[in-house]
Amino acid sequence: DSTDVNANTDFTHTFLVDGLSSRTKYSYQVQCIVADGTALDSMEGSFTTAPGGDDEVEVSFVWAADLAGQGYGRNPNFSVTNANGETVTGGYIVFDTMEALSPDFALFQGDLIYADGAIPAAINYTNGTEVLGTWVNNPSKDFVAVTLDEFRANWKYNHGDDKMQSFLAKTPIFVQWDDHEVTNNWYPTEVLVNSPLYEGNVSADELYNRSLQALIEFNPIESEFTYRSQRFGKHLEIFFPDFRSYRDPNPDNSNPTLTDMMGPEQVAWLKDGLKSSSATWKIISAHDPLGVVTGSEGDYDSFGNEDPAILGRELELQELLAFINDNGIENVVSLTSDVHFTAHVNLSPDRAEGGFTDFKPLDEFVIGPIHAGSFGPNYMDTSFGAQYEYEMGPLSLGYERWANLAPEVNELQSFGHASVSETGELHVKLIGIDGSVMHEKILSPVVLNDSANEESTSSGCVVVVSCPLGLFSLFVMMMF
Repeated sequence: DSTDVNANTDFTHTFLVDGLSSRTKYSYQVQCIVADGTALDSMEGSFTTAPGGDDEVEVSFVWAADLAGQGYGRNPNFSVTNANGETVTGGYIVFDTMEALSPDFALFQGDLIYADGAIPAAINYTNGTEVLGTWVNNPSKDFVAVTLDEFRANWKYNHGDDKMQSFLAKTPIFVQWDDHEVTNNWYPTEVLVNSPLYEGNVSADELYNRSLQALIEFNPIESEFTYRSQRFGKHLEIFFPDFRSYRDPNPDNSNPTLTDMMGPEQVAWLKDGLKSSSATWKIISAHDPLGVVTGSEGDYDSFGNEDPAILGRELELQELLAFINDNGIENVVSLTSDVHFTAHVNLSPDRAEGGFTDFKPLDEFVIGPIHAGSFGPNYMDTSFGAQYEYEMGPLSLGYERWANLAPEVNELQSFGHASVSETGELHVKLIGIDGSVMHEKILSPVVLNDSANEESTSSGCVVVVSCPLGLFSLFVMMMF
């Protein structure tokens, strides 16, 4: 593929490579010819295409979220001794740790930029009451994104990290977004009135449109950013809902009547996909948690609202859980993030306090942040019997619950790793950025009668190239 790039897309180019064989490793390299005729070659990138729908093969992946939040950016002095006894220094260390696991792909669940927060040259971090230390950012970022170029600059800031570049050159990614790609806890139609972040009243929809363009330019998204799913062999299908773009206002989330999170069309898509999937495991990549409360009174940002009654967005979740139960759909698991602490949550009808018990127990695994301030653990909503099977946040270590601890307290920074064996066992690990396993669980599938799988012999990928001033970013997304 060859094309001219210009400022209209901030010198990025996205293109589809199709007709590839499944389960095959490909390498690629990009050349950028600048205005004076100088040819610049990128580092070499590589990826392995997805297995076909009937391939009984092991698949492994990582999931990650919450990067460069709360003012904690690229610190050249940040140092972690990993689980192998090696000292890793500088920048986003988590990507070095994830790369060492050689995952087949990665799920980026959102908040991969913090467009609504500056990254100052230095920031003090506390335990909630006293200063514990000073975090240094070099480079720094001294603005909150309002213009298109400022949203783009947030992506370039993070992609400028050498460890992240190395990871992206070797690992296909699937990208979702959450709130901080736009602004904190935003929802469609919201008007930010007298916000300390912005001058005057600002439309969240206008920020959304600029952010969306930058997101598409700097990530492997073929054409339209929307909810979707991806099959990986016989045993795994991953569903990527969009909990941000179709929601009703957050202040309505305590209403006794339905408040949309996904909206009726997306709910119908998810129901149909779960019911028709012949994969052993149906993974919901839920970039906001199902059982953990996020936000506070008047601004509950996910499904829960600290009330045992089933209210607001929980009515949509109830509809989904009832559908899974009534249609005998087994082996559904939620992988999530957003809340800046690590946890394993279980929803169970045996503990449900909302008056609805016709649903199957569901495990939800929570990770993050990978490199941002740490909080929590948060309060739990008991409508569907959610409880912590494991939790690790500042409060767990004796700090204040909302301490906003720096990545320097690295035992509170985490990502997730999941693998499905050839025989269909799902092994989930919650891993610290030093590579130590914080919590793990092996799930054996409920086995149903086999149904026909669609064979796939041709795969493809979407490639994004960024070539501003000779700085390359290379990354791909696999697809059938």
